Amino acid sequence: MRVVPLGSQPSVTPVDAFVPQAHQWVQLRDRLSEYSDDQALLLCEATDGRWVAWIPDHGEALLERDQFLKS
Repeated sequence: MRVVPLGSQPSVTPVDAFVPQAHQWVQLRDRLSEYSDDQALLLCEATDGRWVAWIPDHGEALLERDQFLKS
């Protein structure tokens, strides 16, 4: 039997964990305007988990990670 101290257990990332990537469409939690689409195309990661995205009928926007879901 092997004993592993609590502090040295490997961290496990859930298999279904969403990792945003450039050129990926994501579903927005809320539309940015009444007329904009509810999906965004991620263009590139900016800083601190923010993403530059293109949203149909809106244009470019800087999104926080918690503003979108995987599409």
